[in-house]
Amino acid sequence: MVEITEEELVNLDNLADGLSEVRKYKSKPEKGKNKKSESLQKENPSDKGKLKGGVVAIFIFSLAVFLSVAGYVTIVYGNIPFVVKWRNIWIETAMTTDQHKWLATAFFPDRLIDEVMSGQMKSGEIYVTDVYGVKSTDVLGQSHLKEGEKDKFGNEVLVNNQSESIVILKVKKSTFEGKLVLVDDPSRVTLSVTDYKNSRGEFVCDYLERDNGIVGINASGFIDKGGTSLGGLITGQCVSGGEYWGSYSPEFTLLGFDENDRLVVGGTENWKDYNIRDGIQFHPTLIVDGEKVVKDSAGWGLQPRTVVGQCRNGVVLFFVVDGRQPGYSLGATMEDCADVLLQYGAISAAACDGGSSSVMAYDGEIINKPSTDMPTGRYLPNAWIVERKTPADNE
Repeated sequence: MVEITEEELVNLDNLADGLSEVRKYKSKPEKGKNKKSESLQKENPSDKGKLKGGVVAIFIFSLAVFLSVAGYVTIVYGNIPFVVKWRNIWIETAMTTDQHKWLATAFFPDRLIDEVMSGQMKSGEIYVTDVYGVKSTDVLGQSHLKEGEKDKFGNEVLVNNQSESIVILKVKKSTFEGKLVLVDDPSRVTLSVTDYKNSRGEFVCDYLERDNGIVGINASGFIDKGGTSLGGLITGQCVSGGEYWGSYSPEFTLLGFDENDRLVVGGTENWKDYNIRDGIQFHPTLIVDGEKVVKDSAGWGLQPRTVVGQCRNGVVLFFVVDGRQPGYSLGATMEDCADVLLQYGAISAAACDGGSSSVMAYDGEIINKPSTDMPTGRYLPNAWIVERKTPADNE
């Protein structure tokens, strides 16, 4: 017989009334169980803090997204002059590089990029510098200055080689640092071309050594797929000592010296009609008849630069600007270059290739800081050089 405990008894009277009450076995409660339940029913202050923190985080994230979208819309579609200026410079700078166009195409619509780049200045009318034909014995009044001193424009004299009639100045502005060379006699300026045409270029110091040069800078552009070109495939046309190389391009400017040692700039295919002895093609023209023909970035952004100009008395100016190096030199606009040359009396000027090709060498050594990692500078298809004076000229 199974004994029925008191807890399992059913009150039959209540069952008859439909109010059955079954009392199940009550085990001993676990230690701390009731306290835990009570604590769960109470509000947890840490949870409340987490909730508030989550709300704040969501708000900050949403605000950041909103500001980012608003900022992007302002930059792309806004008309604030300051924003438009630097937006356009950003686009131009990226689009005028070989390897970093994505810095524009990844962030800006094609329509805007096309609109900005349509402002690039192309080849202008041909202009021949009207020089006096007098060789300057005192290169723009600089011969009395000692190295380390500053000239009247506040630029430091790095080299004052009176026996070679060469002055080199350091030009430092808000966004760039560059080197400016003053050459007394334009007949000493020639174009040196690689011995390995259509194969590879040579280093700027190689050109100086081979052709008895004291100063050298880069000249023509070249096809540079992947940024690893050896500089053997020239863009546009060049001529050196009457020997032509490359193909004429109407997109490029002529920058060359005629048989009377006058600088000729502008857009023309008829180089022989202008008696060009040494010349290249690149872009754009900067100065014509003493007036700059570029404004602001002129569609070319902020980059390392190489430009050549000539003064009324025949003095030739080489200007090389370093760039792409934050903290030292970001680069110059085309108008920046024109302004510097105008200070020193240039009445005509045009640009050579720039970017990582921009380089200047003096007396066998590179004296600027090219943006390339190559300590020799890049391979170049050709270079403008200043020939050393002969002993007879130094007497």
